[in-house]
Amino acid sequence: MTLDPILARGAAIVAVIHHSHGIKAALAIGHLRARFSQWSDALWREALARSNWFDEPVVDRPVDVSPFEVQPGRAHVTLARAVLPRAYAATRSWAAEDGVERIVGFYLDEAAAEPGFLGHRLSILLALGQAWPLYKDSEHRDLFLDRLTEFLIASRFHEGGEGTPSTRVAAWGEASAAALARPGYFGHHVICLAWIGRCRHALSDRQWQHSLGWLAQAAGTTYPDEEDNLSISDVVDAPLREEDLDGALRDLLLRGVRNIHQLTLADAIAWLWDAHEDARPFLVNLARHHVERG
Repeated sequence: MTLDPILARGAAIVAVIHHSHGIKAALAIGHLRARFSQWSDALWREALARSNWFDEPVVDRPVDVSPFEVQPGRAHVTLARAVLPRAYAATRSWAAEDGVERIVGFYLDEAAAEPGFLGHRLSILLALGQAWPLYKDSEHRDLFLDRLTEFLIASRFHEGGEGTPSTRVAAWGEASAAALARPGYFGHHVICLAWIGRCRHALSDRQWQHSLGWLAQAAGTTYPDEEDNLSISDVVDAPLREEDLDGALRDLLLRGVRNIHQLTLADAIAWLWDAHEDARPFLVNLARHHVERG
């Protein structure tokens, strides 16, 4: 299984409710393939089918939009006002002028201060920034930029990119403990935690503290939908080995509850397993929680 078809489909997947998770899931597949090189193509075919990867809605081509003239430094205004279809052209022009790295950086302060419902504003923004080098010189470039456009519009970032100043701050230990104990719907707090940790190099100290402060607070919040209030109180009280992680993630991917987040959650669990050994007892139980019973 090569990565190019995965990247192509990831950029073609469009949102159903609010944000598309296609590109983040494509990255997760790439991370997991590199981390678990022993997993066979047959396992991956089954895992992708089980995660509804092939059932997500897709488009078959980039948006056909004339290259509108966009004044330098004004593309973010077009996006904030959701001026369509001009917004698609604005993103393409902005990316050509400054690169997606600068676009991500423009919104990072606001996303770190207010990551939004289940942390999507921040985790997907960071994933898009990491994915850009894979798409930049590929035939899927415009599909990627169209999904970036839709994400920025759906996230309702402010025109200036600054948003509301945040006073919430936390250290990694506090945020990690809160997210692991109350991982939220399909482990979204843990997914966001992993993306914050993975992209520490891209975050200023202030952004790092604000994003962790939001996460610590969000994990302690009661959501209206009970599915979003998942808590993990039990931990594995025994020494854990690599085989335990491998088995837990195989079960999650092959016997999980049929959701694209099986991929992004498995990726987050694997990254945290390697980066933070003290999280391992929580991570194995989190994977097991999302395996269908019977």
